[in-house]
Amino acid sequence: MINPIFNPLLLLSSVLFIHATFIPSVAAQRKENTTTIVDNQSAKIFLVNLPKALEKVRAEGGIKGMSVAIVHKGELVFAQGFGKRNRNDPFTKETVTHIASVSKAFTATAVGELVAEGKVDWNETPVSHYLPEFQLQDPVLTSQLTFADLLSHRTPVPTVDTAWYRNARPPRELIKQLKYLDLPSTKLTPFLNYNNILYSVAGEAAANIAGISYPDLIKNKLFKPLGLKSAGLSHPEMAKQPNFAMPYEAASFEDAKNGIFVEGYIDEIHMPDAPAGDIFMNVVDLAKWGRVILKEGELDGKQVLNKESVQETLKSQSIDNDDPRRTGFAPTVGYGLGWSLDSFKGHACFRHGGSNPGYQSHLALFPDDDLVVAHLTNIESTELTSYLPYYIADGMLGLPKSTDWLSISVQKTKESYAKELQGDDDLPERIKNTTYSHELNEYTGEYTHPVYGEIVVALQKGGKTLHLKYRTLECQLEHYHFESFNGRVRTFGLKGHAFLTFLTSIKGEVQSANVILPGDSDPLMFEKTEPVDAAPKDE
Repeated sequence: MINPIFNPLLLLSSVLFIHATFIPSVAAQRKENTTTIVDNQSAKIFLVNLPKALEKVRAEGGIKGMSVAIVHKGELVFAQGFGKRNRNDPFTKETVTHIASVSKAFTATAVGELVAEGKVDWNETPVSHYLPEFQLQDPVLTSQLTFADLLSHRTPVPTVDTAWYRNARPPRELIKQLKYLDLPSTKLTPFLNYNNILYSVAGEAAANIAGISYPDLIKNKLFKPLGLKSAGLSHPEMAKQPNFAMPYEAASFEDAKNGIFVEGYIDEIHMPDAPAGDIFMNVVDLAKWGRVILKEGELDGKQVLNKESVQETLKSQSIDNDDPRRTGFAPTVGYGLGWSLDSFKGHACFRHGGSNPGYQSHLALFPDDDLVVAHLTNIESTELTSYLPYYIADGMLGLPKSTDWLSISVQKTKESYAKELQGDDDLPERIKNTTYSHELNEYTGEYTHPVYGEIVVALQKGGKTLHLKYRTLECQLEHYHFESFNGRVRTFGLKGHAFLTFLTSIKGEVQSANVILPGDSDPLMFEKTEPVDAAPKDE
């Protein structure tokens, strides 16, 4: 932190050295290898005042810990951590966290390296040719989907994130189950239909062609050639690092502002959809990666990645029409291969965010200005990552300051917490004074879906309450109306409703359930396969 009584104008009388921790010793700065000279005077003032502004918004926005790095014109002009990475230790620029969906660009770029080697292609050969395990319900659609289709999210395949959440089965076994997934459409669309699972398919297909595992593919093609020494994959591997961030969440915005956090855990179950979001690294390496992409595969004057393949990832492949456009931004957001393609006040902006339970990240590239902004946090509930790049672009590039981005981020975070606490907006309107038509024990049993697997409904509390268990998720079910029951899931990193509507056969027996699981919006049909004899123990 800068001393609050420090006058930045005194420093502007000489050459300004910007350091991640702002130690006045030039020798110490060079030893840290984060020193550079900033030529623009307004940018100098902005960088000197930046630590104070970031610490203020971190505290006001309820963020446990975070780090920010800025690369401008090839130089690391800022890299600093704020807050805590765990209960005691500071969050520094060396602290590694999960970068979540920012991982997608790594997967796409690794595929691009295979394209450059002539082993695969972007748009001609179906992915099922490279990975025969990948088959969909419609064989024609299966025969059409290429790497570019999967990596640009332009398929009609629905997401099944909850089916893969904390699922210990091998990814290729889970991929085989996709052939049982109901498809709302069999036509390709120009509009973005975000799908983590298909990124896993692409990553596994690329690894299959390379004859190695997906982690080894990413390490060999990207981490090692680029010198990303802090980078790796999976929670267990991250926890082996000497300086890693634990994940956190808060029960409310007020708790977060007051520093009252719930600590999460290092998940021993490896992400089956690792190509969609399982990479970890520190903010300096993330910014370095961003500069390599901004320079189209060049590192320190040497072409390390194939230029044409990197360029392909930065071409618009589909259209993201979800968010309303704002003044100063492009009228339409394009999506490349792992990148959102936008503009900000007339300046091109390539970006991608990511969130995993207890972590959020963001990487923004301004190619016209040779500016990279990287941001990591160890809390998922924050909107700062979305707005910080624009605040930094305004300050570094001397753009007209029309919006208070930091204040907006705090307000949007507060609104996000409020919406989560309300939590019932996605439920159907409740019909009062209704009852269920069977004895509770008749609803108990094991219910199966070919993609999602099994859920178990059993009696609890002396036979007076239904209890649901779906892998590691459990909740009590309360009667909602008629044959519908609702359960609130409140586990670290996953909050929502398990909403079940039981259906009967022509004989009046409970035979299936329409189920909406946390994170899903559409009901799924689970068929009852067998009764459950033993109920879970009462809490």
